[in-house]
Amino acid sequence: MNPPLPKGGPRPGSGRKPLGEEPTVIVAIRMLPEQREKLQRLGGAPWLRKKIDQAKEPE
Repeated sequence: MNPPLPKGGPRPGSGRKPLGEEPTVIVAIRMLPEQREKLQRLGGAPWLRKKIDQAKEPE
């Protein structure tokens, strides 16, 4: 009889996939629940990253 296979633990290919080749950082911001809901409706983190990339730097 074979021993039971272990359960749990990391699996190949599991976990959040990278956004690209560059490393990313986690940023926490405070906002009202209504603002968070709107952010989600607008597209969440991908939408926010796009808006940041499109924004002009202050002079």
